[in-house]
Amino acid sequence: MKYLPLLIAVLLIAACAEGPIPRYAGPAGEGRLVYVPGIGITRETASTNQTEQAIYADIEKAFNERRYEVAINASLRLTQDYPDGSRVVDALRLRVLSRLELARDDDPEVGLARTLTLDQWLFLYLAPIHDDRLQQMINHDAESRKFVTELRDIPVGDFVNSLAADADSLYDSGQLEAAMFDCDTLLTYYLPALELRTFRNSVAELTRDVAWLLYAARAFDATILLTDNLLAMNPSPAVKGDALFIQAQAQRRNGAHALSANTFALLFNGAGLRDTDTRWRPYALMWQINETMAYAKGHIYDLVPYETAMELLGEYELYAIENPNIPPAVHEEFIKLMEDVYNIMIERDENAADQYSKLSESDAADYYSARAAEWGVQRDKRIAELRKGQ
Repeated sequence: MKYLPLLIAVLLIAACAEGPIPRYAGPAGEGRLVYVPGIGITRETASTNQTEQAIYADIEKAFNERRYEVAINASLRLTQDYPDGSRVVDALRLRVLSRLELARDDDPEVGLARTLTLDQWLFLYLAPIHDDRLQQMINHDAESRKFVTELRDIPVGDFVNSLAADADSLYDSGQLEAAMFDCDTLLTYYLPALELRTFRNSVAELTRDVAWLLYAARAFDATILLTDNLLAMNPSPAVKGDALFIQAQAQRRNGAHALSANTFALLFNGAGLRDTDTRWRPYALMWQINETMAYAKGHIYDLVPYETAMELLGEYELYAIENPNIPPAVHEEFIKLMEDVYNIMIERDENAADQYSKLSESDAADYYSARAAEWGVQRDKRIAELRKGQ
Protein backbone atom coordinates (compact mmCIF):
# COMPACT_ATOMS: atom_id res chain seq x y z
CA MET A 1 0.00 0.00 0.00
CA LYS A 2 1.34 3.38 -0.92
CA TYR A 3 0.98 4.90 2.55
CA LEU A 4 2.97 2.11 4.25
CA PRO A 5 6.30 4.02 4.25
CA LEU A 6 4.60 6.94 6.01
CA LEU A 7 3.16 4.66 8.69
CA ILE A 8 6.55 3.04 9.26
CA ALA A 9 8.14 6.46 9.67
CA VAL A 10 5.46 7.54 12.14
CA LEU A 11 5.91 4.35 14.17
CA LEU A 12 9.70 4.77 14.23
CA ILE A 13 9.37 8.34 15.44
CA ALA A 14 6.93 7.22 18.13
CA ALA A 15 9.24 4.42 19.21
CA CYS A 16 12.16 6.80 19.59
CA ALA A 17 10.19 9.38 21.57
CA GLU A 18 10.89 9.57 25.29
CA GLY A 19 8.88 11.53 27.81
CA PRO A 20 6.26 14.20 27.09
CA ILE A 21 6.18 16.03 23.77
CA PRO A 22 7.91 19.43 24.16
CA ARG A 23 5.88 22.55 23.54
CA TYR A 24 6.60 25.84 21.83
CA ALA A 25 8.03 28.35 24.32
CA GLY A 26 7.93 31.43 22.12
CA PRO A 27 10.38 34.36 22.04
CA ALA A 28 12.29 34.98 25.26
CA GLY A 29 10.87 37.70 27.46
CA GLU A 30 8.20 38.47 30.03
CA GLY A 31 4.43 38.31 29.61
CA ARG A 32 2.04 36.10 27.70
CA LEU A 33 2.27 35.28 24.03
CA VAL A 34 0.54 37.79 21.77
CA TYR A 35 0.34 38.30 18.01
CA VAL A 36 1.49 41.65 16.62
CA PRO A 37 0.96 42.36 12.89
CA GLY A 38 4.27 42.80 11.12
CA ILE A 39 6.20 41.06 13.91
CA GLY A 40 4.37 37.82 14.57
CA ILE A 41 4.28 36.11 17.96
CA THR A 42 5.99 38.07 20.70
CA ARG A 43 5.96 38.96 24.39
CA GLU A 44 5.84 42.28 26.18
CA THR A 45 9.61 42.53 26.72
CA ALA A 46 10.79 40.42 23.78
CA SER A 47 13.17 41.93 21.25
CA THR A 48 12.68 41.51 17.50
CA ASN A 49 15.19 39.30 15.70
CA GLN A 50 15.92 41.11 12.45
CA THR A 51 17.54 38.11 10.75
CA GLU A 52 14.46 35.97 11.40
CA GLN A 53 12.20 38.75 10.14
CA ALA A 54 14.30 39.08 6.98
CA ILE A 55 14.09 35.34 6.27
CA TYR A 56 10.33 35.45 6.73
CA ALA A 57 10.08 38.41 4.36
CA ASP A 58 11.93 36.30 1.76
CA ILE A 59 9.48 33.40 2.33
CA GLU A 60 6.47 35.67 1.94
CA LYS A 61 7.88 37.31 -1.20
CA ALA A 62 8.69 33.97 -2.81
CA PHE A 63 5.25 32.59 -1.95
CA ASN A 64 3.44 35.61 -3.39
CA GLU A 65 5.53 35.27 -6.57
CA ARG A 66 4.66 31.54 -6.74
CA ARG A 67 8.30 30.52 -6.35
CA TYR A 68 7.15 27.71 -4.08
CA GLU A 69 10.39 25.73 -3.90
CA VAL A 70 12.27 28.85 -2.78
CA ALA A 71 9.58 29.52 -0.15
CA ILE A 72 9.83 25.94 1.16
CA ASN A 73 13.63 26.04 1.45
CA ALA A 74 13.62 29.42 3.19
CA SER A 75 10.92 28.19 5.57
CA LEU A 76 12.99 25.10 6.42
CA ARG A 77 15.89 27.38 7.26
CA LEU A 78 13.73 29.58 9.51
CA THR A 79 12.13 26.72 11.42
CA GLN A 80 15.52 25.08 11.95
CA ASP A 81 17.28 28.24 13.12
CA TYR A 82 14.37 29.81 15.05
CA PRO A 83 12.08 26.98 16.27
CA ASP A 84 10.75 29.24 19.05
CA GLY A 85 10.82 32.44 17.07
CA SER A 86 8.18 35.04 16.26
CA ARG A 87 7.61 33.96 12.66
CA VAL A 88 7.91 30.18 12.90
CA VAL A 89 4.16 29.40 12.78
CA ASP A 90 3.66 31.80 9.87
CA ALA A 91 6.60 30.15 8.10
CA LEU A 92 5.18 26.65 8.64
CA ARG A 93 1.78 27.69 7.31
CA LEU A 94 3.31 29.16 4.15
CA ARG A 95 5.45 26.03 3.80
CA VAL A 96 2.37 23.79 3.81
CA LEU A 97 0.59 26.05 1.32
CA SER A 98 3.70 26.05 -0.89
CA ARG A 99 3.89 22.26 -0.78
CA LEU A 100 0.24 22.01 -1.86
CA GLU A 101 0.92 24.16 -4.93
CA LEU A 102 4.43 23.04 -5.89
CA ALA A 103 3.63 19.59 -7.25
CA ARG A 104 0.07 19.89 -8.55
CA ASP A 105 -0.79 18.00 -11.74
CA ASP A 106 0.50 19.81 -14.84
CA ASP A 107 -2.20 18.57 -17.21
CA PRO A 108 -4.67 21.45 -17.79
CA GLU A 109 -7.36 18.95 -18.79
CA VAL A 110 -7.50 17.22 -15.40
CA GLY A 111 -7.79 18.35 -11.81
CA LEU A 112 -8.86 21.74 -10.60
CA ALA A 113 -8.04 25.00 -12.36
CA ARG A 114 -4.92 26.74 -11.08
CA THR A 115 -6.74 30.05 -11.09
CA LEU A 116 -7.45 29.09 -7.47
CA THR A 117 -5.08 27.45 -5.01
CA LEU A 118 -6.10 24.11 -3.51
CA ASP A 119 -6.85 25.68 -0.14
CA GLN A 120 -9.13 28.20 -1.88
CA TRP A 121 -11.01 25.41 -3.70
CA LEU A 122 -11.48 23.53 -0.44
CA PHE A 123 -12.57 26.65 1.42
CA LEU A 124 -15.22 27.53 -1.16
CA TYR A 125 -16.60 24.00 -1.06
CA LEU A 126 -16.37 23.27 2.67
CA ALA A 127 -16.95 26.56 4.46
CA PRO A 128 -20.29 26.86 6.26
CA ILE A 129 -22.64 29.07 4.27
CA HIS A 130 -22.78 31.72 7.00
CA ASP A 131 -18.97 32.19 7.05
CA ASP A 132 -18.28 35.93 6.62
CA ARG A 133 -15.43 35.32 4.16
CA LEU A 134 -17.64 33.12 2.00
CA GLN A 135 -20.52 35.57 2.14
CA GLN A 136 -18.25 38.37 0.93
CA MET A 137 -17.35 36.28 -2.13
CA ILE A 138 -20.96 35.30 -2.80
CA ASN A 139 -22.14 38.90 -2.55
CA HIS A 140 -19.29 40.35 -4.60
CA ASP A 141 -21.16 40.10 -7.90
CA ALA A 142 -23.52 37.85 -9.84
CA GLU A 143 -20.69 35.94 -11.51
CA SER A 144 -19.05 35.11 -8.17
CA ARG A 145 -22.39 34.05 -6.70
CA LYS A 146 -23.05 31.72 -9.64
CA PHE A 147 -19.57 30.18 -9.47
CA VAL A 148 -19.68 29.51 -5.72
CA THR A 149 -23.26 28.19 -5.83
CA GLU A 150 -22.50 25.76 -8.66
CA LEU A 151 -19.33 24.56 -6.95
CA ARG A 152 -21.10 23.89 -3.66
CA ASP A 153 -23.87 21.99 -5.46
CA ILE A 154 -21.39 19.35 -6.68
CA PRO A 155 -21.93 16.02 -4.85
CA VAL A 156 -19.16 15.38 -2.35
CA GLY A 157 -17.95 12.24 -4.12
CA ASP A 158 -17.57 14.16 -7.38
CA PHE A 159 -15.73 16.97 -5.60
CA VAL A 160 -13.28 14.52 -4.02
CA ASN A 161 -12.74 12.96 -7.45
CA SER A 162 -11.91 16.41 -8.82
CA LEU A 163 -9.17 16.66 -6.17
CA ALA A 164 -7.69 13.28 -7.09
CA ALA A 165 -5.38 14.31 -9.93
CA ASP A 166 -3.67 17.01 -7.87
CA ALA A 167 -3.72 14.85 -4.72
CA ASP A 168 -2.06 11.92 -6.52
CA SER A 169 0.58 14.19 -8.01
CA LEU A 170 1.29 15.73 -4.60
CA TYR A 171 1.48 12.30 -2.98
CA ASP A 172 3.79 10.87 -5.64
CA SER A 173 6.13 13.86 -5.25
CA GLY A 174 6.33 13.42 -1.46
CA GLN A 175 4.97 16.91 -0.86
CA LEU A 176 1.65 15.72 0.57
CA GLU A 177 3.33 13.50 3.17
CA ALA A 178 5.67 16.39 4.02
CA ALA A 179 2.65 18.70 4.40
CA MET A 180 1.09 16.16 6.75
CA PHE A 181 4.28 16.11 8.83
CA ASP A 182 4.31 19.93 8.97
CA CYS A 183 0.66 19.98 10.08
CA ASP A 184 1.38 17.39 12.78
CA THR A 185 4.25 19.59 13.96
CA LEU A 186 1.91 22.56 14.22
CA LEU A 187 -0.70 20.53 16.11
CA THR A 188 1.77 19.08 18.61
CA TYR A 189 4.84 21.26 19.23
CA TYR A 190 3.20 24.59 18.37
CA LEU A 191 -0.08 24.00 20.18
CA PRO A 192 0.47 26.92 22.65
CA ALA A 193 0.75 29.31 19.70
CA LEU A 194 -2.53 27.99 18.34
CA GLU A 195 -4.32 29.44 21.35
CA LEU A 196 -3.85 32.76 19.57
CA ARG A 197 -6.97 33.47 17.49
CA THR A 198 -4.84 34.53 14.53
CA PHE A 199 -3.53 31.01 14.09
CA ARG A 200 -6.03 28.60 15.59
CA ASN A 201 -8.66 28.47 12.85
CA SER A 202 -6.26 28.97 9.95
CA VAL A 203 -4.06 26.05 11.06
CA ALA A 204 -7.14 23.88 11.68
CA GLU A 205 -8.51 24.66 8.20
CA LEU A 206 -5.11 24.01 6.61
CA THR A 207 -4.80 20.65 8.38
CA ARG A 208 -8.35 19.78 7.34
CA ASP A 209 -7.38 20.55 3.72
CA VAL A 210 -4.38 18.23 3.89
CA ALA A 211 -6.57 15.47 5.36
CA TRP A 212 -9.06 15.77 2.49
CA LEU A 213 -6.22 15.66 -0.05
CA LEU A 214 -4.80 12.55 1.65
CA TYR A 215 -8.22 10.96 1.35
CA ALA A 216 -8.46 11.94 -2.33
CA ALA A 217 -5.03 10.30 -2.79
CA ARG A 218 -6.44 7.13 -1.16
CA ALA A 219 -4.00 7.34 1.76
CA PHE A 220 -6.70 6.31 4.20
CA ASP A 221 -4.55 5.40 7.22
CA ALA A 222 -2.75 8.73 6.93
CA THR A 223 -6.12 10.52 6.74
CA ILE A 224 -7.22 8.86 9.98
CA LEU A 225 -3.95 9.70 11.77
CA LEU A 226 -4.07 13.36 10.79
CA THR A 227 -7.76 13.86 11.59
CA ASP A 228 -7.18 12.25 15.02
CA ASN A 229 -4.60 14.94 15.79
CA LEU A 230 -6.82 17.66 14.37
CA LEU A 231 -9.84 16.61 16.43
CA ALA A 232 -7.67 16.50 19.57
CA MET A 233 -7.22 20.29 19.32
CA ASN A 234 -11.04 20.74 19.37
CA PRO A 235 -11.26 22.91 16.24
CA SER A 236 -14.18 25.12 15.27
CA PRO A 237 -17.50 23.27 14.70
CA ALA A 238 -17.24 23.56 10.90
CA VAL A 239 -13.73 22.07 10.78
CA LYS A 240 -14.71 19.45 13.35
CA GLY A 241 -17.57 18.35 11.12
CA ASP A 242 -15.30 18.18 8.04
CA ALA A 243 -12.68 16.18 9.97
CA LEU A 244 -15.18 13.67 11.36
CA PHE A 245 -16.79 13.21 7.94
CA ILE A 246 -13.57 12.51 6.06
CA GLN A 247 -12.23 10.34 8.90
CA ALA A 248 -15.38 8.19 8.81
CA GLN A 249 -15.10 7.92 5.02
CA ALA A 250 -11.47 6.80 5.35
CA GLN A 251 -12.48 4.19 7.93
CA ARG A 252 -15.21 3.01 5.55
CA ARG A 253 -12.76 2.69 2.66
CA ASN A 254 -10.43 0.73 4.96
CA GLY A 255 -13.23 -1.78 5.59
CA ALA A 256 -13.64 -0.78 9.27
CA HIS A 257 -17.42 -0.61 8.91
CA ALA A 258 -18.36 -0.75 12.60
CA LEU A 259 -15.81 1.94 13.44
CA SER A 260 -16.98 4.06 10.52
CA ALA A 261 -20.62 3.74 11.65
CA ASN A 262 -19.60 4.96 15.12
CA THR A 263 -17.76 7.97 13.69
CA PHE A 264 -20.71 8.88 11.47
CA ALA A 265 -22.97 8.53 14.54
CA LEU A 266 -20.70 10.92 16.45
CA LEU A 267 -20.94 13.43 13.62
CA PHE A 268 -24.73 13.21 13.48
CA ASN A 269 -25.61 13.03 17.17
CA GLY A 270 -22.64 13.06 19.52
CA ALA A 271 -20.37 15.94 18.57
CA GLY A 272 -22.72 18.78 19.52
CA LEU A 273 -22.92 19.97 15.91
CA ARG A 274 -25.88 21.70 14.27
CA ASP A 275 -26.81 21.93 10.62
CA THR A 276 -25.58 25.53 10.65
CA ASP A 277 -22.15 24.24 11.76
CA THR A 278 -21.71 21.55 9.12
CA ARG A 279 -23.40 20.43 5.93
CA TRP A 280 -22.58 16.77 6.65
CA ARG A 281 -25.16 15.84 9.32
CA PRO A 282 -27.76 14.23 6.99
CA TYR A 283 -24.96 12.57 5.03
CA ALA A 284 -23.57 11.21 8.30
CA LEU A 285 -26.88 9.56 9.23
CA MET A 286 -27.19 8.12 5.72
CA TRP A 287 -23.69 6.62 5.89
CA GLN A 288 -24.23 5.43 9.45
CA ILE A 289 -27.12 3.32 8.19
CA ASN A 290 -25.08 2.06 5.23
CA GLU A 291 -22.12 1.14 7.42
CA THR A 292 -24.33 -0.48 10.06
CA MET A 293 -25.63 -2.86 7.40
CA ALA A 294 -22.16 -3.27 5.87
CA TYR A 295 -20.74 -4.90 9.02
CA ALA A 296 -23.68 -7.35 9.26
CA LYS A 297 -22.95 -10.98 8.40
CA GLY A 298 -26.28 -11.24 6.61
CA HIS A 299 -29.89 -11.39 7.71
CA ILE A 300 -29.79 -15.19 7.89
CA TYR A 301 -27.21 -15.02 10.69
CA ASP A 302 -27.87 -11.74 12.47
CA LEU A 303 -30.84 -9.42 12.16
CA VAL A 304 -29.68 -6.90 14.79
CA PRO A 305 -27.80 -4.54 12.41
CA TYR A 306 -30.88 -4.33 10.19
CA GLU A 307 -33.12 -3.65 13.18
CA THR A 308 -30.68 -0.89 14.17
CA ALA A 309 -30.87 0.48 10.62
CA MET A 310 -34.67 0.50 10.93
CA GLU A 311 -34.41 2.56 14.14
CA LEU A 312 -32.02 4.99 12.46
CA LEU A 313 -34.46 5.44 9.59
CA GLY A 314 -36.99 6.46 12.23
CA GLU A 315 -34.49 9.11 13.38
CA TYR A 316 -34.32 10.36 9.80
CA GLU A 317 -38.10 10.71 9.58
CA LEU A 318 -38.03 13.01 12.62
CA TYR A 319 -34.98 14.85 11.32
CA ALA A 320 -36.64 15.42 7.92
CA ILE A 321 -39.65 17.04 9.61
CA GLU A 322 -37.42 19.47 11.51
CA ASN A 323 -35.03 20.11 8.59
CA PRO A 324 -36.94 20.57 5.33
CA ASN A 325 -33.86 21.75 3.39
CA ILE A 326 -32.25 18.32 3.00
CA PRO A 327 -30.76 17.98 -0.52
CA PRO A 328 -33.20 16.03 -2.75
CA ALA A 329 -30.51 13.51 -3.76
CA VAL A 330 -29.81 12.72 -0.09
CA HIS A 331 -33.53 12.37 0.61
CA GLU A 332 -33.79 9.88 -2.26
CA GLU A 333 -30.91 7.89 -0.76
CA PHE A 334 -32.85 7.55 2.50
CA ILE A 335 -35.92 6.35 0.60
CA LYS A 336 -33.77 3.75 -1.14
CA LEU A 337 -32.29 2.69 2.21
CA MET A 338 -35.79 2.26 3.61
CA GLU A 339 -36.74 0.08 0.64
CA ASP A 340 -33.56 -1.99 1.10
CA VAL A 341 -34.04 -2.56 4.83
CA TYR A 342 -37.70 -3.51 4.49
CA ASN A 343 -36.96 -5.81 1.57
CA ILE A 344 -34.42 -7.63 3.73
CA MET A 345 -37.07 -8.11 6.42
CA ILE A 346 -39.58 -9.29 3.83
CA GLU A 347 -37.11 -11.70 2.24
CA ARG A 348 -36.21 -13.18 5.62
CA ASP A 349 -39.85 -13.87 6.55
CA GLU A 350 -40.73 -15.15 3.08
CA ASN A 351 -37.81 -17.60 3.29
CA ALA A 352 -39.04 -18.72 6.72
CA ALA A 353 -42.57 -19.20 5.37
CA ASP A 354 -41.18 -21.24 2.48
CA GLN A 355 -39.15 -23.48 4.80
CA TYR A 356 -42.11 -24.11 7.13
CA SER A 357 -44.33 -24.82 4.14
CA LYS A 358 -41.88 -27.49 2.97
CA LEU A 359 -42.05 -29.00 6.46
CA SER A 360 -45.88 -28.98 6.27
CA GLU A 361 -46.02 -26.54 9.23
CA SER A 362 -48.90 -24.53 7.77
CA ASP A 363 -49.56 -22.38 10.88
CA ALA A 364 -45.96 -21.22 11.04
CA ALA A 365 -45.86 -20.72 7.28
CA ASP A 366 -49.00 -18.59 7.40
CA TYR A 367 -47.58 -16.54 10.30
CA TYR A 368 -44.38 -15.66 8.43
CA SER A 369 -46.26 -14.99 5.19
CA ALA A 370 -48.54 -12.57 7.02
CA ARG A 371 -45.59 -10.88 8.68
CA ALA A 372 -43.83 -10.48 5.33
CA ALA A 373 -46.97 -8.86 3.93
CA GLU A 374 -47.16 -6.53 6.93
CA TRP A 375 -43.56 -5.44 6.35
CA GLY A 376 -44.56 -4.53 2.80
CA VAL A 377 -47.51 -2.46 4.02
CA GLN A 378 -45.30 -0.61 6.52
CA ARG A 379 -42.67 0.02 3.85
CA ASP A 380 -45.11 1.51 1.36
CA LYS A 381 -46.73 3.70 4.03
CA ARG A 382 -43.46 5.12 5.35
CA ILE A 383 -42.06 5.74 1.88
CA ALA A 384 -45.26 7.51 0.88
CA GLU A 385 -44.93 9.77 3.93
CA LEU A 386 -41.32 10.57 3.04
CA ARG A 387 -42.22 11.42 -0.53
CA LYS A 388 -45.10 13.58 0.66
CA GLY A 389 -42.76 15.65 2.80
CA GLN A 390 -40.19 16.09 0.06
